[in-house]
Order: sequence, then C-alpha cells, then structure tokens
Amino acid sequence: MVANNWHSETIARFKTLSIDALEYIKQDAHRAAVIGETIDNPKTGQYWDEFHYATMELKKRTEQC
Repeated sequence: MVANNWHSETIARFKTLSIDALEYIKQDAHRAAVIGETIDNPKTGQYWDEFHYATMELKKRTEQC
C-alpha cells in the first residue's frame, strides 16, 4: 500500500465494514492513540485518524436512517 493513499483507502474500506466492526475499530484506535501519546509512539497519529474515520462513517450511517 502506498503511504499517501492510506487515508483514502482507509476511508473507502471503512464504508464496507459492519457497524460492529466500526465500533470495535473506534474503541481500539482510541485506546491505542491515548496509550501511544503517553509513550511517544510514532503511529499515534494514525490511530487518531482511524478513530476519526470510524466515527465519521458511523455518524454518516446514523444520519442516513
């Protein structure tokens, strides 16, 4: 996977996932990001991106109902 396509590919992939999967990713990414900040993990930004992308997709689906 090309790094500069990661964001658009992740957003597109999240559109295909179930609500349960998105909820799991949201919780897991949030935990990883918070912990990552305490230990200066270089992937912390990616975890926050996953958290936000999952949140955005869940909100979009809620608004469509």
